[in-house]
Amino acid sequence: MSFDRNSVWFITGASSGLGKSITRAAYESGYQIVATARSIGSLSYLPDEARVLKLGLDVTSNEQINSCLAAAVAHFGRLDVVINNAGYGLRGDTEAVSDEDARDQMETNFWGPVRITRGALRVFREVNMAGQGGIIIQISSIGGWVGFPGNAYYHASKFALEGFTESVAKEMDPAWNIKFLIAVPGGVRTNFAATSVKAIPRHPAYDTPSSPLTQILRYISQPSAQETWSDPDVCARLLVDTVVNQAQRSLPTRLLMGAETIPLLESDMEKTLAEIREWKTETEKCSPRGGALLNFDKSK
Repeated sequence: MSFDRNSVWFITGASSGLGKSITRAAYESGYQIVATARSIGSLSYLPDEARVLKLGLDVTSNEQINSCLAAAVAHFGRLDVVINNAGYGLRGDTEAVSDEDARDQMETNFWGPVRITRGALRVFREVNMAGQGGIIIQISSIGGWVGFPGNAYYHASKFALEGFTESVAKEMDPAWNIKFLIAVPGGVRTNFAATSVKAIPRHPAYDTPSSPLTQILRYISQPSAQETWSDPDVCARLLVDTVVNQAQRSLPTRLLMGAETIPLLESDMEKTLAEIREWKTETEKCSPRGGALLNFDKSK
């Protein structure tokens, strides 16, 4: 898949944070941009010109999703890269979070990207030229692999999105040339924690100085905690360069962003492997004839 100045990038949550940095990086690279946000006014940092389309989009509305995808195709005639970035965090003791808040988290962080992904697949396959395909990028998080206390529903939304993406990627006919990438940032120096996290009042049973969530809140409240976090503009540039240069270097399943993501994932993997080995004998008793490895990677 090659990129030229006619390539069209569709980005949700483009108003601030990492989404804003990604949008700027794609625009500065010369591509055509469909920038979406709940409020079009928040996209004023982008110039009003022919290669920029600004659209209002609430990703929890299937009607708005369909309308925005249709408007993008009507304006540019194609889509090449679709980036599901819109989302927010939900922080609180699990017992204190209402069903409504939990469902709202899943609607925004999971079902929104799912609906956009399904709509984009149709465009890539039926609107774009045959074989042109496209790339879908899911902006996940280190929290899509490793769980931390006090963020159970946020983690649930990101774990679900990553599982969905791994599965649907294996459904694609190679002739369609449709690819997927899961972006996995760690801590990023944006206003996400301040403006994009809904904090639930503490549950009295957990609101103690020694509770794990209390310790995390104490840590992230320290200015020094952000000193090692990643620069959003550097992360955005990495993402754009990875996509544009994928002819020279194939897209990874997950693109990690931030040095701290490596030890966090390695530690989690090593713990899981240790448990697998410790319980290997018991596990194998369930299937005495052994098992076959299923490989759906059609490139091999």
